[in-house]
Amino acid sequence: MKNQNISEEIKKIELFRTADDAVISAFANRINIRIYKDRKTLFLSGDPCDTLYIILSGGIYLYFVSEEGNEVIFSELQAGDAVGEIEFALNYRHSSNAVICGATRLLEIDRKTFNALSEIPQASSYLMRTIARKLHRTMMFAEGMALYPLETRLARLLLNLGASHGRSTSDGILIEKPISQSRMGQLINASRPRINAQLQAWKSERLIGVRQHRIVIFNKRSLQIISRHSDPAA
Repeated sequence: MKNQNISEEIKKIELFRTADDAVISAFANRINIRIYKDRKTLFLSGDPCDTLYIILSGGIYLYFVSEEGNEVIFSELQAGDAVGEIEFALNYRHSSNAVICGATRLLEIDRKTFNALSEIPQASSYLMRTIARKLHRTMMFAEGMALYPLETRLARLLLNLGASHGRSTSDGILIEKPISQSRMGQLINASRPRINAQLQAWKSERLIGVRQHRIVIFNKRSLQIISRHSDPAA
């Protein structure tokens, strides 16, 4: 029964989506699914990387610690994302810290099992795509940190939140995911007072508003201009 449940789970993920039943059945008893509690540390920078994780539900954020001792989040991972794939592929130690965000279920593949999986064409293709996605995210984060001021980085963050967690309303886009100013600061490497000052300025200019502790984007086009991005569909 356990193997049958795992088989049903792994059929849904990208790695096994095109695999036949025989392949899925062969690996069902070699793969673990574990549930982690909110805020649990999954691994720390410098830990050995001997497990590939795939998020089934929930989320994980990756962060490093700045010289000032602040946690800087450079990637928020969600269901379907792989965790530790770059270090796993290179047989390196983890280069960042990972913390569970909300109750999270992870599919865990050890190195011996993945080596066996590597004989299946879709496994290598899957790993290449996940590494490419991670590299793109990291490059975008690094670009923002190196080239753009706080208001540009914050505008990009709000637009991304609007795209992934937004709902259209009569006066704008309501970001339904609650997010604290402290968390915003972690995501764009800025202090909470500076985040607050910029949000208050945009509120006074009617670019954004706050409704029941959630941000509403009133003027998406202005935020796009500040973010230095364009939306062809706008």
